[in-house]
Amino acid sequence: MKGHTLTTKTKKNIRVMKLFFISLIFVSIAAAIAVIGCNYVGNRRFKESFYSVSSLKVNNKIRVIQISDLHSCSYGEGNRALISRVQKLKPDLILYTGDIVDTSAESIDSAIALCRELSATAPSYYIYGNNEVERYYDIPLTQEALDEKFGFHDESRQPAKLLETTDELAKSLEEVGVKVLKNASDTITVGTTEVDVYGVLTSNPSSFWSYAGESFDAYLYSNEKHFKITAIHEPLLFEEYAPESWGDLMLAGHNHGGTVKVPMLGPLYTHDGGFLPARGGHYVEGRYEVQGRPLIISSGLENIDILRINNPPELVIVDINKF
Repeated sequence: MKGHTLTTKTKKNIRVMKLFFISLIFVSIAAAIAVIGCNYVGNRRFKESFYSVSSLKVNNKIRVIQISDLHSCSYGEGNRALISRVQKLKPDLILYTGDIVDTSAESIDSAIALCRELSATAPSYYIYGNNEVERYYDIPLTQEALDEKFGFHDESRQPAKLLETTDELAKSLEEVGVKVLKNASDTITVGTTEVDVYGVLTSNPSSFWSYAGESFDAYLYSNEKHFKITAIHEPLLFEEYAPESWGDLMLAGHNHGGTVKVPMLGPLYTHDGGFLPARGGHYVEGRYEVQGRPLIISSGLENIDILRINNPPELVIVDINKF
């Protein structure tokens, strides 16, 4: 009888534990849904990150706004909230550092409309990201793939051949006043300061020096008194190589701030850096010093990923001053 009583209590305890764990699972699921839902709603707005950069090359304050990784998303009808805020910030220069158009988007009209409005606010430059490359090039822009496509090898490579490719996006951007930089640079005068902007197309470490090295060196070592801004989509190149200089300011995006940011652990995952990339020394978001100069990586403006948690979309503003 006593043994039977113990067995009954044991069974009752097991049932209680099962109910407890089932309840815990449901509570965890409900909490996860709540967190995801709150972040999804909160991501309809973007944060603003201000950075200050000093250089003896500038004679006057220069404000640069970086727009990155929008992925064909919108902030209000016609992106009115984003356009209005950029206009109020009064930039001297606007740089689009890639993935403004998403590969899956049926149309580029929203991106062109955004660029048309903002090009009337400040001179604007557009650098392709992996989504634009995937959309308009039939191969990944690695050295192996490019050499195979053009029939090149080390002794016969002609980087200019790649730049002969024209596409709908580049044509439309140029028509609305935005200059597209594909392994190319441009000079602009802001106040009394000369600024050179270089945009990287072949950002893969395997193809950068072979397809962009000559034009990059010309940009970097000509007119050395000009303030140099190097704009690229993927920051991996800065991890792989350490030349004498990348410029006076480098801007990149691509990593979406690690998508999920875990308290005390930081960004959760990036394609290039794997899990907990910041702890592995990878460039994920924010400001870094590379070859003694600032590299600023935007977390991007994409706002429809339900897994973008504790990591609001970001508009980057960089103020460049003499001191």
